[in-house]
Amino acid sequence: MIVDTLGHLLENEAAYGEKIQRGLQFLRDTDFAGLAAGRHDVNEEMFYFINEYETKDAGDCFWEAHRINLDLHYILQGTERIGYSAIEQLKVRDEYSAEKDAVFFTGELESAVTAGPGALVVCYPQDGHMTGIEAGKKEAVRKVVLKIKL
Repeated sequence: MIVDTLGHLLENEAAYGEKIQRGLQFLRDTDFAGLAAGRHDVNEEMFYFINEYETKDAGDCFWEAHRINLDLHYILQGTERIGYSAIEQLKVRDEYSAEKDAVFFTGELESAVTAGPGALVVCYPQDGHMTGIEAGKKEAVRKVVLKIKL
């Protein structure tokens, strides 16, 4: 998992593979302000979701990981905590679904980062992640989750 800001990651683009570089450039160059929540296709290697929700207690959130797509969580508005755990430390709740490109887990929340506007969290296939956790209070979040095919 990588946690930083879009600006910092763009400054160090050469440190990342070409697909992540293209994803960072796409996030930089796209105006998401007027776009509706839901899925939006970019090309055969990328698509994204505009997610809007209210953060909640960690007990009401869930762990997930992906196999085909890398996740770039880019916070547009609001603040949330995003939990992290190596998938080996979690217990499979729902087996992998190719349709959803997701496996769901159970496990304790031991590590989390706080992400506010401009923050970018990159989740690799080995990164179990739990999103939407309140950071001190319930808050509305609007973010882009860019999916990049590995």
